[in-house]
Amino acid sequence: MTVMTPEGKEPKHRVVVAAVSGGPDSVYLLLGKLAREKGTKVVVGHVNYATRGKDSLKDQILVEYIGKRLGYKTDILVMDSGIFPGGRAGIPGRFPTGFEKKAREIRYRFLRDLSGKIGAEVIVLAHTADDQVETILMRVFEGAGIGGLKGIPRETGDGIVRPILDVWKEDILNYLKIRKIPYRIDRSNFDTRFERNWVRNVLLPLLVKRYGKAVKKRIFTLGERFRELDDYLEAEAGRWIGRNVKMSFGGKANRSAESHPRNERLGQDKKGVVVFRRKTYSALPAVLRVKILQRICFDRLGVAPNERLLKAMDGNVANGGPSARVNAGKGWKLANRYEEALFVPGENGRDRKPTVPPIRFDTPGEYEIPVGPKGGGVKFVWEAKGKITAAQAKRLAAKADAEVFDAAGLKLPLMVRPLRAGDRIRPFGRDAGRNARDGEKKVKEILIDRKIPRDDRWGRPVVCDAEGAILWIPGVLRSAHAPVTPETRKTALLRIRAAK
Repeated sequence: MTVMTPEGKEPKHRVVVAAVSGGPDSVYLLLGKLAREKGTKVVVGHVNYATRGKDSLKDQILVEYIGKRLGYKTDILVMDSGIFPGGRAGIPGRFPTGFEKKAREIRYRFLRDLSGKIGAEVIVLAHTADDQVETILMRVFEGAGIGGLKGIPRETGDGIVRPILDVWKEDILNYLKIRKIPYRIDRSNFDTRFERNWVRNVLLPLLVKRYGKAVKKRIFTLGERFRELDDYLEAEAGRWIGRNVKMSFGGKANRSAESHPRNERLGQDKKGVVVFRRKTYSALPAVLRVKILQRICFDRLGVAPNERLLKAMDGNVANGGPSARVNAGKGWKLANRYEEALFVPGENGRDRKPTVPPIRFDTPGEYEIPVGPKGGGVKFVWEAKGKITAAQAKRLAAKADAEVFDAAGLKLPLMVRPLRAGDRIRPFGRDAGRNARDGEKKVKEILIDRKIPRDDRWGRPVVCDAEGAILWIPGVLRSAHAPVTPETRKTALLRIRAAK
């Protein structure tokens, strides 16, 4: 067999494993396809599930006969005593629940083991054009997207090749009949309890009767168009990801997602975050947006979302609110942060619990404040200062990690505690009026106005006075309490920074 590479060159491998059941398709694969390929060493692989009594044994005998006739080594896997996992022992025609899936898993594992043992680089399967048509119809009923409607791939990255995928069953049967080549008929293929058998033996004959034999070729061609479209979308999605998607690890500088090795997926232990701009994403056609999300999930997160989840994630990014989110699977969440969308691992947003313990401070000094269950923390610094002008205070507060208060106006002791839902603050510059609550505003509204992401709102450290009034939300704003004025003689400089 000669399988050409994309460059049009003949690959080096000449050893293949051929999966042969004894049915007409796999017999044609051996005699009508592989036997005509010179210089190819073929090893035949066959699984006897022993679920059909003597018929299973006859299948095995025919495969061994054909392999011997062609001079091919034949490797047979026989299930022990006719007992199939999850089924009933040795009763012909009685198939356990999930038989097809379990049989496929056993068959593929056997073929891969055999391939590794003999050093083969490809495994050839006997899927035909009729199988392709059946698969496309089944995917339609499942609600698959473009990636599913392209049907069975001719080749996959794990070494699977289907060389007769464009050959029709009718032509195969004619070939075998003319040459009087024997083959086996698996009577279970007519059992319409299996979905594929129902499509093959009930639905397709109805379609052919209604629309003519050409209907199968039309469905096959439709799958080919979907394949071309999916290939195009894959390429476009890759280019867009390379230009627009960034990754960050533990706070380090972001880098292009496409530059990250495809085989190195982000793990939650790495605290990786995948980020892209919502506006740029939303301007794309919906079909390309979904492919981008699918590629990110497959290649970067190790997640395989279905069409329903992809649609939900796309709606979250394109039309969701500034803090909308959706679970992407395996601990990942797709969260909006106003102009950005992020795939974030672990606990985030509403799942996060306040992690800063309330701590009181009676005197100036430096204090370590633990944050979170795994260590780390912040350092709270309270410095007693002399007279500082309002302009100097403004310069000290420019980096948002420090604030200056009139020491005489502070009600001690001070306290650092986590910010909580329902908190209120009197922002700097507002007159308190006669009532202490005059001029107050909900902290939540301020955080939303300042476009602070939901994940970063609750649980952050805030500084309060002895009566519980919030003096300062580091990185956001200070309150109107104890302002520095020309009459101020002593000041309190408060800082909060990450502990080293």
